[in-house]
Amino acid sequence: MDDTISAVPGEWRFDKNVAKAFDSHVRKSVPFYDEMQRMMIEISEYFVRDHSVVYDLGSSTGTTLDLLSTAHAGKEDVQFSGFDLSEFMIKEARKKVNRANVRFHHKNIIDVEFSPPANFVTSLFTMQFLTLAERRTLLTRLHEGLIEGGGLLIVEKVSAEHSSFEDIWTELYWDFKRRQGFTPEQILEKANSIRGVLKPLTMDENVDLLWQTGYSRVEVFFKWYNWAGFLAVKNECVTSAQALRQEAKSGSKKTQTQQNSHPPRLTNE
Repeated sequence: MDDTISAVPGEWRFDKNVAKAFDSHVRKSVPFYDEMQRMMIEISEYFVRDHSVVYDLGSSTGTTLDLLSTAHAGKEDVQFSGFDLSEFMIKEARKKVNRANVRFHHKNIIDVEFSPPANFVTSLFTMQFLTLAERRTLLTRLHEGLIEGGGLLIVEKVSAEHSSFEDIWTELYWDFKRRQGFTPEQILEKANSIRGVLKPLTMDENVDLLWQTGYSRVEVFFKWYNWAGFLAVKNECVTSAQALRQEAKSGSKKTQTQQNSHPPRLTNE
């Protein structure tokens, strides 16, 4: 943790101190943070048009909507809304972004009503703090609140598919944090503070959950060790076909697991 941010083991909170230091802290803590924001802007060009609606879930200090509203300033009547559970983050966001078409709301993202329907939704480093049940509920409601062809962009910390890789990615991530100036004590303090608070899924679990909640087209647009970015698109035309492919994929995995669990016996017969 930065010296300006304090944390109690297992009790990470986006409090006043975190909000004030968040912009500098997130750039030191998240690999390629600015590059991911740049990629998000590029991707948004394929979804944001005149009269579009854009939502940012977990808007923190407003950086994402600041960049988006600037990039699409030439378009007509685009509305941007950010939601965050921390009132301190909302205060910082409102100080940073002062545009008539950008609004920030102090609200739990689970309770957001996606009306009017969205053309583009972003959620950067937010869903990783939700339980699996909360994610499923939110993603389902989000799917219902997207227009046909609308996009959902998610960036998350992810778990490795296998424990041996989890150890490698964690150690390399901690090396990154040391290069950013964090001391070993600060790195361990942060790890302790998010214990039980951060709930990352694996890459496959993230993709499968998006498919299960209705997103028929899902692509990984960013991957760095234990960080990943996903782009999901609502397209009802291919939902049935995608469901069949997913069912076939699941069946293939099950067959492979059974084969691995019951290797063929070698006999002299």
